[in-house]
Amino acid sequence: MKKLQDRILVFLQEQEGNAYKTKEIARRLDVPKQGEKYQELKTALRMLQEEGRIVRLKNSRWMTPHAEEKRAEAAERLVVGAFKEFRRLCYVEPDGRDLEGDIAVARKAAGDARDGDKVVVRILPGRGQQSGLAGEVVEVLGRRGQPDVEMHALARRYGLSLEFPEDVDEQAFSIPAVISDEEREARWDLRDLDCFTIDPEDARDYDDAISLTIDADGNTELGIHIADVSHFIPEGSPLDREALRRGTSVYLVDGVFPMLPERLSNHLCSLKEGVDRLAFSVFVTISTRGVVKGMRLGKSVISSRKRFTYEEVQEILDTGEGPYSEILQRMENIAVTLMKKRFREGSVDFAVPEVKFVLDSTGFPVDIVPKPRLMSMRIVEEFMLLANRVIAEKVARDAGGERPFIFRVHDLPDPEKVRELSEFLRHLGLRIQIDASSSKSFQQMIEQVRGRPEEAVVQDVTIRTMAKAVYSERNIGHFGLGFRYYTHFTSPIRRYPDLLVHRLLHRYFGAGEERTPTLKRISDIALQSSIRERLAVEVERESIKIKQVEYMKRHEGEHFDAVVSGVTNFGLFVKIYPTLVEGLVHVRSLDDYFEYDKRRMQLVGQRSGRRYRLGDLLRVQVDRVDDIERRVDFLLADDEDGHESTRSKAAEPGGASSSAGGGRERSSRKSDKSGGGNTTGKSGSGTSGGSTSGGSTSRGSERGSTRRSGKSGSSGKTGSSGKTGSSGKTGSSGKTGSSGKTGSSGKTGSSGKPGSSGKPGSSGKPGSSGKSGSSGKTGGSGKSGGSGKSGSSGKSGGSGTRGRKAS
Repeated sequence: MKKLQDRILVFLQEQEGNAYKTKEIARRLDVPKQGEKYQELKTALRMLQEEGRIVRLKNSRWMTPHAEEKRAEAAERLVVGAFKEFRRLCYVEPDGRDLEGDIAVARKAAGDARDGDKVVVRILPGRGQQSGLAGEVVEVLGRRGQPDVEMHALARRYGLSLEFPEDVDEQAFSIPAVISDEEREARWDLRDLDCFTIDPEDARDYDDAISLTIDADGNTELGIHIADVSHFIPEGSPLDREALRRGTSVYLVDGVFPMLPERLSNHLCSLKEGVDRLAFSVFVTISTRGVVKGMRLGKSVISSRKRFTYEEVQEILDTGEGPYSEILQRMENIAVTLMKKRFREGSVDFAVPEVKFVLDSTGFPVDIVPKPRLMSMRIVEEFMLLANRVIAEKVARDAGGERPFIFRVHDLPDPEKVRELSEFLRHLGLRIQIDASSSKSFQQMIEQVRGRPEEAVVQDVTIRTMAKAVYSERNIGHFGLGFRYYTHFTSPIRRYPDLLVHRLLHRYFGAGEERTPTLKRISDIALQSSIRERLAVEVERESIKIKQVEYMKRHEGEHFDAVVSGVTNFGLFVKIYPTLVEGLVHVRSLDDYFEYDKRRMQLVGQRSGRRYRLGDLLRVQVDRVDDIERRVDFLLADDEDGHESTRSKAAEPGGASSSAGGGRERSSRKSDKSGGGNTTGKSGSGTSGGSTSGGSTSRGSERGSTRRSGKSGSSGKTGSSGKTGSSGKTGSSGKTGSSGKTGSSGKTGSSGKPGSSGKPGSSGKPGSSGKSGSSGKTGGSGKSGGSGKSGSSGKSGGSGTRGRKAS
């Protein structure tokens, strides 16, 4: 019950300012809307209400007390959205779904805003003319759809800023740039040690360096040296308070909103080449089999010998020539040993493809290219995972479990979700036994599907099956990594929990005189850090979707190879390679009467017998790109003989692998959820996957107006032949495009919601289906024809040119 209460609080605090009904909370938290678990949710809500931690409004909606107070001050609330003018009416359509309905704006309160502008509007007290909300435009950001405007709007929407409060800047600039002699004498002097950094080419902050030496007994001693941010940020200072408020750095495709001011993140704390820097060093003695034989840690002064990029190190590994080639080769051997040992012991390895964006001078994406998963990346990943693990083990062992600490934890998956995953695998013809309590069984399953056409889809569904990794004062272990103890120690420049861990280590094992925080204080920090991390993930996904849609806008009408990543009763979700952009092929664009086979997750043509299943290879054409709704619609392309493309033999069970290669640059947040790491790195393919449900028959042209030259009629349905294309007759009031409303009733079919498959996937808001969430559960919220929010894919690839380390 405590865990469920924490999840409720995290969600309501993330959505501060909004109130939700019980069933809405259940949907967001992936709790079934009936049965025992739903009753537990209602009980948890009542208990939180009795404790005064949440309140229930008159309309049976729940929110945090602080949010209720803020709602009473509605005049101070700012919302980002699109300004619209219709005859004499002016209103703002809010971005996202933070508010229900539009915001009415009087013409005199619109300022210089014009139809199609992206604006910031202040909510005014009282009721609006139509939606219940009224506001005034306080800032015009620019024309909607422009890259810089959309990114600026995204930042304003989530309250992100490059600017820091005045007292924070003053403190940052008051810190001396020179290390005092007294400070040097109090630390290990490691300036003669051969250590170096390995980072992405465009990295600006370097928070970790590595070294390797052989001791007198022939043992390998691996050094992990982390920037000592805690030295520069006293607890409770303006810098500390602002860092906690931000929680983490937020990485967008074309920029970053840092947790710390640039003077610290890019200069004083950054482990630059050839410059003396303060660090917190961990030395781990490792056997040839990857067994940890000992460790020591302490504060140090280091001087990085070399600033390597991943590509430079990889070339040295491949050729055997270059600076520190012998050390790098040894590091590679150790990393491989650690990696194999980790997988044997239960870590789950998701080889999720990543991409990065190539932007022009105006910020438009001119290309989306795959990121190779280099061995140089895995070296640093394994060393950071090792450091985080041994630090957590030392605290648990030497502190006797009595001292407060913050852990990175990953709970067991929900048994019901595991059962659904097993059923899904059976639909694919895979007979694999999965134990909900054993991460080893998940790794074995991943190995069995490695190289199969369904690999990417299975990985996505598996990731959504697992719980999310969070910060906690209570250690329950890390299921996905297979670690009993785990924390975050290696990225204090960009994550607040790492900064806290440094302070606690210095207090417990060093000469630190900081007061020990209470368990309640650490619990509050863990909750705040988890909230800010989830917000950062959401912003990063939105940033990626914006760039994906901008890229596809320039490729309307073009053909691409694609893989079926999801099957629903209203169409096929397809992902094009190698860009990993995802969209929808709607059944109304198909020339047959298709029946949805839920058990086998396929669409079957009644006349042609053609089948479309997960993992099928298709040739598709970009039909429509909606840069406002961030949705991409595809059509099946014709082959050279003018026939509709059919499924590839490679997609047959047991056929040749069609999986696009590559992998994540680092274990990302997405893989941290599933166990493969824990960084702010951006990865994941964002497939909507085949966990959708339904079971209805889909008629190609029975979805109202087609995108082509369908004739209008009052019924909104096709003739008895059920054909689509130019012959499809549509309802006179049916709308095409983004609304998804068709036929005379204005809704798709009879209900406007196709089956129960509207919510596919954890990866953002894919295709043109309904709004997807993190649960991967299917639901009935998505409307066909693109009513939901969408992007071309959920979370895809890297977030541009910036990969981050697993730590």
